[in-house]
Amino acid sequence: MDKMEIVEKYTLLSEKIADADMVLVGVGEEFNEDFADIGRFPHLMSALEEVDIDQTLEWTVPFLEHRFLKEHKDGRLVEAYQSLYELIRDKDYFVITTCIDENIKKAAFDTERLVEPCGNHAMLQCSDKCSSALYSSEEFSDLVNQAIWDGVGLDSLEIPRCPVCGKPLAYNNILCEQNYVEDGYQKQWERYTKWLQLTLNKKLCILELGVELNLPSIIRWPFEKVAFYNQKANFFRVNASLHQMTEELRDKGVSIGMNAVDFLREYCRS
Repeated sequence: MDKMEIVEKYTLLSEKIADADMVLVGVGEEFNEDFADIGRFPHLMSALEEVDIDQTLEWTVPFLEHRFLKEHKDGRLVEAYQSLYELIRDKDYFVITTCIDENIKKAAFDTERLVEPCGNHAMLQCSDKCSSALYSSEEFSDLVNQAIWDGVGLDSLEIPRCPVCGKPLAYNNILCEQNYVEDGYQKQWERYTKWLQLTLNKKLCILELGVELNLPSIIRWPFEKVAFYNQKANFFRVNASLHQMTEELRDKGVSIGMNAVDFLREYCRS
């Protein structure tokens, strides 16, 4: 897709968002953190080298990644989210994301207009799912940080354990696979579904960003259904490879064949 065509489609997107009563945004796999910038944090790299030397410390890697996510305040993903926020900030919007890295919260989005059905790193759960209890991850994250900066080594840490059954705790997200405790996002999901019910007779602009086919039942298929039934909807799908529109939505859908992160950074800056 050439630059002129993308500019024209971005202009159309801007017009439809400005004209919309409500804006629905889905953020998918193209926004997943790849940890490419972790080399900018020498203390975290040193900790990872400690893991390479002592494989019994492999369990600390997710917690080191969490430290990176807490400390990494900029980069291309954050830039993209900031551009998205500027694009929709004055509208009645809701954002649903399958990303678990919480980078989206580094922009100024209203967290009550955001739902993360795949979880994140804010809470811990029993890896064996002996109960649905959730525990804040903040205290252990601080212990990891202290072990790194005080130079006492990761081997000074003990695996955080479930206070009920004693099994290791894990982050409350889909990486727990069949043991994922979904209670953490349910309140926001209910708020999202109630908001979605109000869109039926409204001018709705739907923006699907970087959503692929790993979890199509969360964003991709539901968004297509909403666009199909709302006669006042406009649907924009931005994706480097999976931007094709279904036949039923060709009259109201716009495909943009570009990585969604790059699209926001290059064309949607305020």
